[in-house]
Parts: sequence; C-alpha cells; structure tokens
Amino acid sequence: MPIKITYIITSLGIGGAENMLYKLLKYTDRKEFVPSVICLTSEADLFASIQSLGIEVFVLPFQSRWYNLPFITFECHRVLYKLRPDIVHTWLYHANLLGGIATYFLPHRPIIVWNIRNTLSGVTSWSQRAFFLLIKITSRFIPDYIASCSQKGAEEHHKAGFLQKIKVVHNGFVDNNPIVLENRTVMRIGMIARFTPEKDHYTFLKAAYLFLQKNTNCRFVLVGKGCNSENPQLQKWLVQLEISEYVELHEAQISLDKLLNTLDIFTLSSYSEGFPNVIGEAMMKGIPCVCTDAGDAQILVGKSELIVPIQNPKALAEAWLSVLSMPLEKRVELGLDLRKRVLEHFHISKIAQQYDEWHWSLLYP
Repeated sequence: MPIKITYIITSLGIGGAENMLYKLLKYTDRKEFVPSVICLTSEADLFASIQSLGIEVFVLPFQSRWYNLPFITFECHRVLYKLRPDIVHTWLYHANLLGGIATYFLPHRPIIVWNIRNTLSGVTSWSQRAFFLLIKITSRFIPDYIASCSQKGAEEHHKAGFLQKIKVVHNGFVDNNPIVLENRTVMRIGMIARFTPEKDHYTFLKAAYLFLQKNTNCRFVLVGKGCNSENPQLQKWLVQLEISEYVELHEAQISLDKLLNTLDIFTLSSYSEGFPNVIGEAMMKGIPCVCTDAGDAQILVGKSELIVPIQNPKALAEAWLSVLSMPLEKRVELGLDLRKRVLEHFHISKIAQQYDEWHWSLLYP
C-alpha cells in the first residue's frame, strides 16, 4: 500500500521553503506516496498550485499570532486524527513545534520528521533565542528524525545542542531555459529577497555605492516583500548613499522569470541563509551569480571566486566588477558552468528521489 505522508508547514506564502515543498510534492512518486498538506495559518498563496496536483490541502483559519498557538495546535491535531498518516513531516520551526505536538498526542502516532530550513546566525533577538531554546528542548523527545536543507544548518544545530543525527537533503531546482546574456551599455545587478535583517540589504546598497565610484553604467534591482518606495529604512539608506537614481525597487509581485531575464548578475547579500533557493534558480537560468558566504552558498555555487565574506560591501562590489569586466563570451561560459552544476547535483527529480527513498526507509528499514 502507498505510504500516507502529511506535510505541515507554517504558511504557504511565497518563499523559499514553501516553493521547495511545492516542487517536492510535484515530483514525489505518487505510486508510492499519498501526500497531504496542512498549512497552519491563513497565508496560503500556493494553495491552488498544490491543490491542482490532486493533493488535499488544509488551511487553518488563523493568523500568525502567539495567542492563536493553542487553537492552531488543537485544529492541526483534529485534522491529523482524520487523515491518519504514516509519516508527518513538518517544515520550519513553528510547524516543527506545533505540528510535532499535535502529532505526538495522536492515539496511533505516526513517524514524526522535523525539517530545519535555516542556520542559527539569523537567531539574534531575545524572542528568537527563547523560541529556539524551546525547539531544542522539544527536539529531544518529539521528532523521531530530523532533516536539514543545508549542511551548515545541520552542523550549527548539532553544536547548539541537538542530540539527534540530522539528515541533509538539499533543495532542488526545476530545469529552466537559460537566458541570452547581452553586451548591454547599462548593466543590471539584481537581488530577490524579502526585507528582513538577515538578508542585509544595507550591504547590497553600500556595495552598489562603492561599485558606482568606479562604474556608473549599472542599475541595481531589489525585489521582494518590503522592497518598495514606502519603506522608510530603504529610502533613508538610498538618500544617505546618494544612489536613488541607480536603484529600482519592486514588491514581490514581479515574476522571478521576468526579473532574471533582465539581469547580468544575480546576487545575494545575506548574513544568514540555509540553502539559498533563489541563487539556484538564477544558476539554472545561466546567470552569473555572486553571493555572500551564508549557509550552503559555497556548496551550491561551487566557485570560490563568486563567494564573498558576509557584511563586506567592498568585497561584494569588487566581485561584481570582476564579473562584469569579463568579455561577454566568458560571462556566458561562467553562467553555463553554473547551470551545469545545478543540473548535475541539484535537479529537483534527484532531490525528490532522495526524499522518497529516505521516507520509505523510515517505515521499512
């Protein structure tokens, strides 16, 4: 009989973890597995996409507020009781905790798998640290197994006190047609990242300022939730650095393909990442990528000259200058090398197969 597996995730908004779950569901072996999804909050942009795969999706009618946590846990328990899965696989800290508790008290308890999607460098505030402490304590008795999307995330959680062995399964990417790089008069460097501290937009903008001291034939593009003209912090930085005329801001509504097709370099300036999905998407399009040494960026990109230290605007600007000073043929070759690496090591079909084989082994070792 096929294995019934229920995925529990904090939200189904547009994000790296959420998109990866959608891709995994799309490529999992449906002859061997019957998946279902529980979304713990009402943020569910990917609801229709997942449902179109013929997968049952339950969206709990709650907002992400602390006072809703008991109701979310109880309702999740109720849905799980009806589904009676063989495996419950939770994604992200809040889903790990709440979904784990809801599963733990089922009469016929399924195997519980936690999925960690982050490194610990982004856990900085007292509330984040307090919640992490709770996660660390409950990790000792709630999950039967733990997975991580990044090697660095697994290592950091072990050092922080997670006792279980953590299995690393990287994110996967769908094959996409490469773009045609051009010799533009005005080059374009872009980043897709929601406006949060760990994405470190200031380092991106300071690097843009340093770049423009040597080359003004460039425009910089920021896309993501909060990257708009109404963001006071972004506007303050742009005015201070005097680069407003060189920077384009777009909210998250712009499509990934539409943006990538206009870029000469894709970049990421984060100081904390797990396994950076958006870099893999750009690599699949054959776009030269430069990113900070956050999470498993080095493992993904594979070329050390394209990786710079975190929070180092000068190094980031110099790496951009180095790539854009290459002849067009060299930049095309660089982009195609990156694409080849993703196809060989991180294609979604290979990653989905890793998950399928692991899930099967949990029930039939």
